[in-house]
Amino acid sequence: MHKTITSLSLPVLMLITPVNVQADNQQVITDDGREVLLKEDGTWKFQSSDRFANTTDGRRVRLKDDGSWEYVGNAPMTTASLVRTTGLELKLGKVVVEKYEKKVQKNVRVKTRMVFYVNVDVSPLQKETITIQQDNIAHIDVRDDTGKIYPVLSIQPSSAELEPDSKTVLEIQADGAPTVFSKAKTMQIKFKPAMLNTSESVSLSYRVDDFDEKKVSSFD
Repeated sequence: MHKTITSLSLPVLMLITPVNVQADNQQVITDDGREVLLKEDGTWKFQSSDRFANTTDGRRVRLKDDGSWEYVGNAPMTTASLVRTTGLELKLGKVVVEKYEKKVQKNVRVKTRMVFYVNVDVSPLQKETITIQQDNIAHIDVRDDTGKIYPVLSIQPSSAELEPDSKTVLEIQADGAPTVFSKAKTMQIKFKPAMLNTSESVSLSYRVDDFDEKKVSSFD
């Protein structure tokens, strides 16, 4: 079966797409698919004479200078609720607000928490196993578009090894939720690089109006 590769434009260094961020330098792809290293000192250089292109089914291809080619992972893509890097794809499937009501004398106390369901699809060409641990919650940030922060409580599974060519759903719980009086319109969950072995932070967002709501009998 033949794969269709998207056409490449003429080289324009001014229009470049970041694909990897190092501590000091930044690696980018030019419009004609060549790797360029942008140095912290303001200079740049070509990494190689190879070029890159994307197939119509969403894979990244390295076009080598010797006339051969190889798949190198996913074609990068970013939307509000989906981020695809060469090594994995993250999609925020839904956000559920769990509500616990407890009657205290004549009053009713209400506690809430949010559960983020994040689909993780690891590319077969991912080079490293991704380790998920409960301590990883330190690398997750949840806040709304007003700047309010919601502390992350837990992650499920609390321990897992995500091998190349594997899929899982992460359930991330955060304390609290926007109230009816809140001006928040969107919620963002950000994964820092150490969380999923990415080269830079990955952010996913979801409209507050699209949250699901669920009453629970208790909070574990």
